[in-house]
Amino acid sequence: MSGLFGTLQSSRTGMSASQVAIQTTSHNLNNMNTPGYSRQRVEQSARSAYSYPGYNSSLGAGQLGTGVEVTDISRAKNAFYDFQYRSESHTYGSLKVKYESYTNMETIFNEPSDTSISASMNNFFTSWQELAKSPKDNGAKDIVTQNSKYLAEKISQITNKLENLGEQTQVNLDNRVKDINFAINQLRNLNKEIKIVEGSGKSPNDLLDERDRILDDLSFKINMQDDEVKKMIDDKISKGGDVTIDELKKIANVSGEIKGSLEMIEKIDKYKTEVNTLAENIATAVNDTLRINLFEYDGTKSPVLKVADGIIDGTVDLDVTSDKAQEMYRLKNKKISIKGEDVTINNFYNSVIQSLGNESQEVIRNEKNQSKILKEVNKTRLNESGVALDEEMTNLIQFHHAYNASAKVVSTIDSLLDVVINGLKR
Repeated sequence: MSGLFGTLQSSRTGMSASQVAIQTTSHNLNNMNTPGYSRQRVEQSARSAYSYPGYNSSLGAGQLGTGVEVTDISRAKNAFYDFQYRSESHTYGSLKVKYESYTNMETIFNEPSDTSISASMNNFFTSWQELAKSPKDNGAKDIVTQNSKYLAEKISQITNKLENLGEQTQVNLDNRVKDINFAINQLRNLNKEIKIVEGSGKSPNDLLDERDRILDDLSFKINMQDDEVKKMIDDKISKGGDVTIDELKKIANVSGEIKGSLEMIEKIDKYKTEVNTLAENIATAVNDTLRINLFEYDGTKSPVLKVADGIIDGTVDLDVTSDKAQEMYRLKNKKISIKGEDVTINNFYNSVIQSLGNESQEVIRNEKNQSKILKEVNKTRLNESGVALDEEMTNLIQFHHAYNASAKVVSTIDSLLDVVINGLKR
């Protein structure tokens, strides 16, 4: 359509396109703080011209434009940045779980401190040295009994706390598997909705953002870049069913929070076993030296180590000589066979704590480095897809002016048509 009515129609398309752009900008601003939201932009192009070249064209030189049309509303998204983010997030997820577990274990052992096992052992052996000075003194015997009781309670307390930490880690693992299955169910439903919208020729931007957000969350729990993991997730989405821990254990590079939880369950159990070994060897070495049962050890019960009831209630007297008390004091530095190795009780426990400290420091260092890497990758990704307030406000002003300009053309055409239509009456 040419003429004034053609210009009117062209202006109408400009107003319509500007209105869509303003609405999209408003949507961006409203979701500026929405997790996983990607900035949207309006794609537009010139509408087909009114006249095409031809021998019989009567419209004169050139072609008349017919305005603008919105071709799509797209997401400002770069798939490569998503790939980078998910490649780093599963590593961080594993390290984060380890960081939390090692931090908890260090808190449980609380070395060095006045209330730690090492301090309790030192007080225990030192009290025997004091008893050697006055082997018949009831006060010195009471101190030995109290230090023995405190040592047993401290070891048993730490064993119980490690047991609880292991159980909580298992509960967290179970919850993470439940989260994975919940996410798979969400993805299954989202994929159906996305196909419906795409089938109508539209871009389901908000649905795609939600799917990407779920995939981002999943990438912390498992390695979403691993082929075995991808196949497992795709199978569960298409065929249904839940992911199980046994299935995840079979994947060599499952990584993420799942792998971190599995590894920490083993590590916590290892340190609990080491403390049990310490308790057992303390009980054996002390009882053999004294030739009476000062300590009772049972790794299947709680507490694992305790002072014999007869010692506590006073029915069994710590009737030792000065030499025997000195021998008990020297037991602190006497090598005994622990796990097939000749080592002192102190050195065995110190090696356990040193191992824990070294592993913990490595995890803390790696978690800190990986956190920085992940933040930088995410920062780069947000620079591409995130909503910038200043930029959106600038766009809003621009689209506002464009709308007003199109409306001004409509007003002008209205005046011209008034001249043409009403002027003919005169």
